Formats: sequence, C-alpha cells, structure tokens
Amino acid sequence: MANFATLAAIFAGLLVMSHVASAHRTIITTVEIDEDDERRGSGSCHEQVQTEGLEQCEQLFHDIGQGGSQLMESQHFRPCCQELRQVEQQCRCRGIRQVVREEQSEFRHQGMQRVVKSARELPSACGFSSPHHCEIRAIWF
Repeated sequence: MANFATLAAIFAGLLVMSHVASAHRTIITTVEIDEDDERRGSGSCHEQVQTEGLEQCEQLFHDIGQGGSQLMESQHFRPCCQELRQVEQQCRCRGIRQVVREEQSEFRHQGMQRVVKSARELPSACGFSSPHHCEIRAIWF
C-alpha cells in the first residue's frame, strides 16, 4: 500500500511539473494552404493572380493585421473587391490565400487571426455568390 501511495505521489508531482513547465509558450503561426483544390481548377489561376497583382488586397490585409481597420471599413476594401472581380471566380480564393501567405510573416498571433478571419469572409463581404467563403486553415503553435 505504501508503494502505491509513493507511486501516486510521484505521478501527481510529475503531472504538476508538466503543467508548470508548459506555462510559458511561444506562439508560432502558420497558414496551411490546400493547393490540391487549386490545381483542379483552371490551369491559368496562377497567371491570373500574378497578372492582377491584388495589391489592394495586400494593403487591406496589412491594415487588418496591424489592427488599423475592420474588413469593410478599410479604404482598400472596395478596390480589393474590384481586383478580385477581374479574377475568374474559381481562382479568387487562390488569390486571397496567396496574399495571406505573403502577409503571414508580418504579424503575430492576434494580427494573423484577424487576417485569416477577414480572408475567409472577403468573398461574401464583396458580394460574390461563389465562392461565398474561402477555406483558409490557420494553425497556431
């Protein structure tokens, strides 16, 4: 019985120490892009996105990531929607994901959360019926 009590006490001590050791964490943010869906679409998506450039969308996400504005309040929102209108509908999410990927290194956890949330909602906010939302998975470490 004493051995069991000793073993239980050691286990409880290790459990407490593991919680204390994990109290200080570094958060690393990555955005996972599912390229397979994009490859199934038009072969010219990459070229379209490169041609359009989506500079206004880059500026929009930069503003949002820095906490400067909400999605539809940014001066870059409407111009970004105009840029996306020039891209075929099946390529829009690819363009949005590409911009998010490029902006990823600029922000910490909270800024990137705002960018990813806004990127998912951008097609709907722009009034596009399809796609209505973009699938962007953010992984927080």
